[in-house]
Amino acid sequence: MAKGIIWKSGDLLNIRLRDGLFTIAQMLTSPIMRFYDISSNDGQWEHVDLNQVTPLCRVMVASRLINKYLVHEKIKNKTLIPSHMPFERYWIKTYSLLDKFYPGRNCKNSFPFMGGKLIDLGPNEDFSVTEAPIIKENLQLPQDREIIEKYELTPMWSHEDLGARLIRYFDTGINRDDLKFEVFPGLWDDREKLRPLTCRLPIPLR
Repeated sequence: MAKGIIWKSGDLLNIRLRDGLFTIAQMLTSPIMRFYDISSNDGQWEHVDLNQVTPLCRVMVASRLINKYLVHEKIKNKTLIPSHMPFERYWIKTYSLLDKFYPGRNCKNSFPFMGGKLIDLGPNEDFSVTEAPIIKENLQLPQDREIIEKYELTPMWSHEDLGARLIRYFDTGINRDDLKFEVFPGLWDDREKLRPLTCRLPIPLR
């Protein structure tokens, strides 16, 4: 895998998910990457305008692990055009036991992250996750289902869980963060059908 990748907003990365399956990522403001609904069996890309390709997700990544295990190379072919889509400013910050609205406080063996709030990092990631203005506190089902499904959670992704999410999407068409099964219990009712879930969750919960 690639070594010594320097983060530069707008640069494109050739992502190797497994033998015969590659996709493209775009670096945004560190540590955020955006991934797209595009794949290749050989990682040879040309004449792709990402402004015409549907985004799959944008997530916060552990960049050293992603660079080491998923990034095949930076894409230098000038026939690939980065997306000019505006920065996605809204995220869901999960609650922990230290938060007032953590819903698992009085439940035995509760998941460490439950519930969350919608925050605004600004149009250019102007705020950190901990300092971002709160748009809506204590998101609830069913009234906030659309928000919960639409926006990504702030916990970072490693190479393993991100790779598993993308592989499942390209294999099955399902594009989800399995962490939401625990953060927002009852969000989806097809958990058993999807087992085993991705390594975004600890083994006993997959």
